[in-house]
Amino acid sequence: MKLKLVKYALPLAVAVALAGCRLSDVKSDGTTDQPVWPKVEDAGVNFSGSQYGIWPNWDNVRMIEKGMNKDQLYYLIGRPHFSEGLFAVREWDYVFNYRQNGEHKICQYKVLFDKDMNAQSFFWKPTGCNNQYELSGDFLFDFDSATLSAKGKSAIDEVARGLNESGSKALTVDGYTDRLGSDSYNQVLSQRRAEAVKAYLVSKGFAASAVTAVGHGKADQVVACEAEQGQALRDCLRPNRRVVISAN
Repeated sequence: MKLKLVKYALPLAVAVALAGCRLSDVKSDGTTDQPVWPKVEDAGVNFSGSQYGIWPNWDNVRMIEKGMNKDQLYYLIGRPHFSEGLFAVREWDYVFNYRQNGEHKICQYKVLFDKDMNAQSFFWKPTGCNNQYELSGDFLFDFDSATLSAKGKSAIDEVARGLNESGSKALTVDGYTDRLGSDSYNQVLSQRRAEAVKAYLVSKGFAASAVTAVGHGKADQVVACEAEQGQALRDCLRPNRRVVISAN
């Protein structure tokens, strides 16, 4: 009798391990009545116990849509950050870092899959924490320019679409430069770039009184690039040259 119990208990234990500890009650259509969140500190990609999750490519995050399979999500944002099982897992959780007005913030992202393993539901904690768009200044503008390029306008069109879909009305546009050049020059350039983005958003239907444009110059540098020189230095500093559009 004991042998029989062991015989059946082992496969059951393996099945439970493969299925993982499901957090939310995910329905066959990939929805849930109540999303349940894991603890941020339990994420498998935490560094030294002090910084949780990853700094994602937000352009990739915003490409995610219903119907994508797990391989497509994996190529966009990587593997999920929690151990939720190996077999028939229909819930992926992530921890994302971002900056808002220079302040470091963290939010959680959840994807639920239907019975065919296609993504169907997406959740954020806190709600709306993703309503920030960080765009490369090199992509939006030509070098040393505050005139939007054609591809820059196209990128802001996508941002405007996302903001409209989320019902955002009041916006802040923050402009940043790298550390090369004088403080005064970079302050003026960052303000001009923020104003250019604001003007384009207004042309897309946002009220001018509801969009605030602020230039920060060299403030809140993302990377230092202390060892590089010449063109290598300028290339390394690219993440610092940016415009951030946030819904207030």
